[in-house]
Amino acid sequence: MKFRTELAIKPSNRKISHRSHIMGLGSCFVKETGDKLSAAKFDVMINPFGTLFHPQAIENALMRILSLSFYSADEIFNHGELFFSWDHHTSFNRTSAKETLLHINTELEKANEFIRKTDCIILTFGTAWVYQIKDNGLFVANCHKVPAAVFEKLLLTEKQIISSIKNCFDLICDMNPNVHIISTVSPVRHTRDGIVENSLSKARLISALHQVVERYENAEYFPAFELLNDDLRDYRFYAEDLVHPAQSAVDYIWEKFSSVYFDELTIKKIETVRKIKSALAHRPMNPKTIAYREFLFKTGKMIEKVEADFLPGSFKDEKNLIRELNKLC
Repeated sequence: MKFRTELAIKPSNRKISHRSHIMGLGSCFVKETGDKLSAAKFDVMINPFGTLFHPQAIENALMRILSLSFYSADEIFNHGELFFSWDHHTSFNRTSAKETLLHINTELEKANEFIRKTDCIILTFGTAWVYQIKDNGLFVANCHKVPAAVFEKLLLTEKQIISSIKNCFDLICDMNPNVHIISTVSPVRHTRDGIVENSLSKARLISALHQVVERYENAEYFPAFELLNDDLRDYRFYAEDLVHPAQSAVDYIWEKFSSVYFDELTIKKIETVRKIKSALAHRPMNPKTIAYREFLFKTGKMIEKVEADFLPGSFKDEKNLIRELNKLC
C-alpha cells in the first residue's frame, strides 16, 4: 500500500560540481538552496538585489547586473526614516540615501563580476501579482511598507509572464549560451493575496515557465513547488505560519535537488564537508587535554587532505577556528 504520491525526478544530464560558479535570483527556494550550497562549499552568490518575487523584478535585476547599470541618487527614495530602491528588497534599506546607494552599487558591481564566470543560474519565481505605482506606472520589486494607496495591484497575464521569463533566459544566454539555467516556482503560498488568488498566480507561473523552458536546450524546470504541495502534502512539513516549509521539508527538497544535479563524487565531497563541520561543532568538557589537541590536529589534517578538491580558500573559516580553539588548549 502507498500512503503518499512520491515524486520521482529524472537526474539531469547537466551536473553541478564544486568547480561550478552558481548565481541565484528570486524568492525562497533560491535562498534555501543557496544556503545549502554555500554550507557545502560551493561558489555561490544569492540574490544580490535581495529577495525578489515576480518575473519582472528578476528580469530587471538581470538587466542591471549584466549591463552594470549603476544606480543614481534620483533612484533612491525614502519613507519614514529609511531610504530604499524600488528594485531592491528591504534588506538594502539604510538610514541615509548615501549609505543605501553605496550598498546597492557595491553589490551590483560584485554581481556583475560574479555573473561573468557563472555557469549555473537558478531562478525562482514566487508570484504573478505585482504592484504598480499609480503616479508613474513603475512596477516595484518591493513596496517597502509605503501605503497601499500609492499602488495598484495587478495580476500579470500569461503573455506578460512568458515575455519576462523569456527575456531573463535571453539575457543569460546572450552572456553565455552554455549557462545551465535551473528554473523553479516557489512552493511558498502567498496567502496575503488570498488562497484562490495565490493558486491562480502559481498556475500562471508554472504554465508560462514550462512554455519557455521547452524552447531552451540549456534550461530545466525543477519541481520545488510540486515536491512540497503534491509529494509531501501535509501540514507537518510546514513551519508554524503554515505557509513556509519546515526544516524537514527544506532538507527533503535539498535531497531531491542533490539527486538530480550532483554526481556521486560531488555527494561524497558534500558529506566530507558535513563531517568536518560536525567535528568542529564538538566542544569537550575540558579543552585543555592532550586528547582534544590530537582531535584538532586530526581535523586539521582532514582539511589539508581534501581542500585541494575545492575552490581555493573554501576552508578558511574552519582553519581559523582550529587556530582559535588551539589557543584555548
